[in-house]
Amino acid sequence: MIILAKTKNKHSMIVFISQIKNKQLFPLAENRPAALFQVAGKTIVEWFYEIGKNHGVEMVILLADKDDRKLLYNALGDYQEVSAPINEIGPFTIIDFDPVKGITKELQDILHKDILTKNSIWLDGNVIFSSVFLDEFLRKAEGTGKIALVENDDEKKECLGLGYFDKKFLDSSTLNAKCVNDIYTEVRNQTKSLTHTLVFEEKKMEFWRINYLWNLLDANQVLINCIEERKEGTIEKGATIIGKISIGAGTRIRAGSYLEGPLSIGKNCDIGPNCYLRKGVSLGNKVRIGNGCELKNTIVFDGTHIAHLSYVGDSIIGIDCNFGAGTITGNLRLDDKAVKAEVDGKVTLTRRRKIGVIMGDNVKTAIDVFFMPGVIVGNNSAIGTGVIVNRNIGSNLFVHITQETSSQKWIVEPKKKKKG
Repeated sequence: MIILAKTKNKHSMIVFISQIKNKQLFPLAENRPAALFQVAGKTIVEWFYEIGKNHGVEMVILLADKDDRKLLYNALGDYQEVSAPINEIGPFTIIDFDPVKGITKELQDILHKDILTKNSIWLDGNVIFSSVFLDEFLRKAEGTGKIALVENDDEKKECLGLGYFDKKFLDSSTLNAKCVNDIYTEVRNQTKSLTHTLVFEEKKMEFWRINYLWNLLDANQVLINCIEERKEGTIEKGATIIGKISIGAGTRIRAGSYLEGPLSIGKNCDIGPNCYLRKGVSLGNKVRIGNGCELKNTIVFDGTHIAHLSYVGDSIIGIDCNFGAGTITGNLRLDDKAVKAEVDGKVTLTRRRKIGVIMGDNVKTAIDVFFMPGVIVGNNSAIGTGVIVNRNIGSNLFVHITQETSSQKWIVEPKKKKKG
């Protein structure tokens, strides 16, 4: 068990919530910013605060446009305090921001006058990390005044969405910035002096930039071990629970269910009877997992029903989806090689051995639907009985099999009674 010392220094944390839409994050990014993707029982922006508060972060500033502002109010409702100003949600403060224009002079003045502490942490909304990583980053930042996490390329030195800056270096460096790399580049140009960097080492650091949706699964496998154990719902006699598990208020675990932690279940969920939730499962609120289902290392957003005899492994499922009986996700190639996925029209190597389906919001499947590894399904689509999904499906489509049938006369002979 790793015990991290809480930092004595206070830091303001500023997050670029609204960003230019990234087609590589289709279909989930069509309906929400990346910072509201769910990982290990929380949205990314909640993880920013939960991890940051152990390192001197008391308030998280969210730079968001009007559309994302509405989504933030809904997602962060549990943090809302009575009689708080409209732009404050517990430890979060939302500030109007246009991702096309970037930080204006007016916004820059607000940040410098009322918000920025001596040292501040700046984040893009499409990154996530563990407390272990942030502890290491801030220890290296101590006394530098300016440091950023950069990609492992000596020529590019592009910031990967995390920077730490002394207020004195930000007087003009934040103007027109649309992401952390803009600030990092401007600080380097204006100070004409060495800016410290921490070079990203993928296999050694618990930091993930969500360039593709399957990066959420990489983060989930680590952060699911950091959940706080709780059992606030109703657990029926005959249910088996082992390992560290978080169960939200109003959730019911029915008899015969077998839950193997670490895993996270949100509020007002209905689990079982006789289902198997394996390590790495992260369920949002109002999720239904029914009889005979098995889930493994899968993220399920709010309101989705996987209610009958289904297997879902290494998958990401959006909000308000409904699986018909016998819906199966294949997550492993027969040749055991890394799964490939088609993203924005290009075949991309995921570098993951196991990936099931990546599914948007409001998708319905009929009975006996089968997904091949790495397929992506858009929002508001439906898939008919018996379809084997081996290619991506776009949004707002009904995919089904055209079946030819024939008939002929059928005579049922009366059964002869046996003698004796």
